[in-house]
Amino acid sequence: MAGPGTADPEVGGHWAWSELKQPALPDLAGGQARTPVDHFTFTRMAAAGVKPAPEADPRALLRRVHLDLTGLPPTPGEVEKFLRDPGDEAYARVVDDLLSRPQYGERWGRHWLDVVRYAETKGYERDEYKKFVWRYRDYVIESFNRDKPYDQFILEQLAGDELDNVTLETQLGTTFLALGTFDTIAADREVAVYDTLDDIVATTSMAFLGQTLQCARCHDHKFEPFSQKDYYRVLAAFEPLNVTSKERQLGTEEDRKRHREAEEVYRRETLEPRREAEEQFWLPILKRWSQEGLPEGRKAKLNEKQLALTIEAIPLAPDKRSKEQRNMLEKERNRVRSAVREVATEEERSKIAEHEQDLKAVEKEKPQPMMGWVYPGNARPKPTQLRIRGDVHQKGEEIPFGVPVVLEGGGLPEPRPTGQSSGRRRALAEWITGSQAPLAARVMANRVWQYHFGRGLVADGNNLGTEGGEPTHPALLDWLADSLMQGGWKLKPLHRQIVLSSTYRLSASHPEPGKDPENALYSRWPLHRLEAEAIRDSVLAASGKLNLAMKGPPIYPPFADKVVGASSGADWKNSTEEEASRRSVYVFAKRAIPLPELAVLDNPDSSCSCAKRAVSTTAVQSLLMMNGRFINEQTVHLANRIRETEGEDARIRAAFDLILCRPPTTREVEQARAFLVKAAREEKIDPLASLALVLFNTNEFSYR
Repeated sequence: MAGPGTADPEVGGHWAWSELKQPALPDLAGGQARTPVDHFTFTRMAAAGVKPAPEADPRALLRRVHLDLTGLPPTPGEVEKFLRDPGDEAYARVVDDLLSRPQYGERWGRHWLDVVRYAETKGYERDEYKKFVWRYRDYVIESFNRDKPYDQFILEQLAGDELDNVTLETQLGTTFLALGTFDTIAADREVAVYDTLDDIVATTSMAFLGQTLQCARCHDHKFEPFSQKDYYRVLAAFEPLNVTSKERQLGTEEDRKRHREAEEVYRRETLEPRREAEEQFWLPILKRWSQEGLPEGRKAKLNEKQLALTIEAIPLAPDKRSKEQRNMLEKERNRVRSAVREVATEEERSKIAEHEQDLKAVEKEKPQPMMGWVYPGNARPKPTQLRIRGDVHQKGEEIPFGVPVVLEGGGLPEPRPTGQSSGRRRALAEWITGSQAPLAARVMANRVWQYHFGRGLVADGNNLGTEGGEPTHPALLDWLADSLMQGGWKLKPLHRQIVLSSTYRLSASHPEPGKDPENALYSRWPLHRLEAEAIRDSVLAASGKLNLAMKGPPIYPPFADKVVGASSGADWKNSTEEEASRRSVYVFAKRAIPLPELAVLDNPDSSCSCAKRAVSTTAVQSLLMMNGRFINEQTVHLANRIRETEGEDARIRAAFDLILCRPPTTREVEQARAFLVKAAREEKIDPLASLALVLFNTNEFSYR
């Protein structure tokens, strides 16, 4: 286990900064405990005289764990299979299966994207694209699916370009640093740069350490033992970054060599044969033009010299052509083609068009370099100076690279510069995963618990400082953090301990809720609303239209033209219906105009790190879920899906199974029948689609 963090005696040895020791499991009588988690929660309940709720119904539990680990509901077949054997061993097999599915990475990767303020545009007035940022999203998803050790995950994001073994993957990880906003038309460029650096310091300190270091930019922190000098010590790790750069080619020299070789093979074996075929077809047409002149009324698009040059160049092999000849058939190719088309017959023009389409198709096969939006470093950074009152133009004393004094503990490694970077970010990352590993582990363990139960053991996942509050179950948090570290920093075993516990399996209904009114003891399941993405994806899953294709460039679901037209930055593109039906994690993340289906349901503000999403209840949400284009299109698809089912009652059962993952009660069947009769009287309403719309608008669908 990594060494302890150190705390200043004057601030009382704050719990989050203290040495992490594995807590002893409290004694627990009876057979209630399934995992160590239960020893901590049930002991607290017993001490307070509170009994746990009964276990959840198997259907409810299966839906809960499916949505929790993958963000998708179970299929009716998966429900029926589990009901045949809902015991502990079968449930454990379900959990292991869900953790192994690629959808796990999409679900839990989305949680991480909230923390690191993921978006694909720069924000501010112009909200320009950041090309290829989506590669970081794919990197995150893949990291979670492979259960990459969390300490390695930290190293790659902070310093993937400074490691001993730099790879394409580690370079992509550093996109973390470039995810923030940037004002491209700022009146003061230097202010814009320092605002960006401040964002990096803030996100780094909150995401990995759960500390609010950014509050010390202008003055000593008012609530935490961080000085203004502490802030600039950490900023010195990031100041060498060129935060104004654009997308650039990534990869090692070996990667670049392979790309050059692939390009050469493509040029020689694919592109040039197609070009040669086109040129050979041109040649007799050009010769006829040269000999007979232009047809009457047509204007020459090549002068005599250019025409002769082209005719001379075509019979020659590409490597035998002069520079002037190559220019005519490469740089001026479209011009030559246009000139040929001008003098060709109608039959010849048709053939020219075929050649042109063939070449366009072939050009799409050209090997593309691996591009990414990352900030390059600087091996010789300029000195970092304290900025008086945070004003970038008022420079104070020079501040050396370091970390907050209260946390340092003598554990900061010496930077090891590379040919391209200062090595400071690596030193910072190694400090976070070394002497501050207990703090980093507590922060991540708290996040994992929060995403499972809807709230963290510490209320604010981004603030485990002295003003962040005490954990409700401190021993449980330390046990989770220690388990994370002792388990090689892998998250999947931690998930398993939590979701296999009896605490996780409790019903949301308690016979005596008044004994634990705030559910502070976790005496019942804390019912909480699904995130926007899970709601949208569950609708698509129910309708049968969900496209499970993974990774790649973002998708663009339908968007109101008037909204897009009034927005800043580039226009919203148009995806095919199949592409637009992919999971919501792949929706283009534009800061200025987030997709309404997500924004209205409390999608986070991507301008800063989001530890926990807000949950609001507004009329607009109801209007969207009742009248929105997306929901109404999907209800039609679902109606068509279940219409083939024989019998009205069977169709009603299918609708409930697909949307709520349970059969209807006898009373619900009667109500649904009456509703279908009434809806059938409305000529413009599809009764089955209307029934689906009702079910999608129930709290039962939106909560887990």
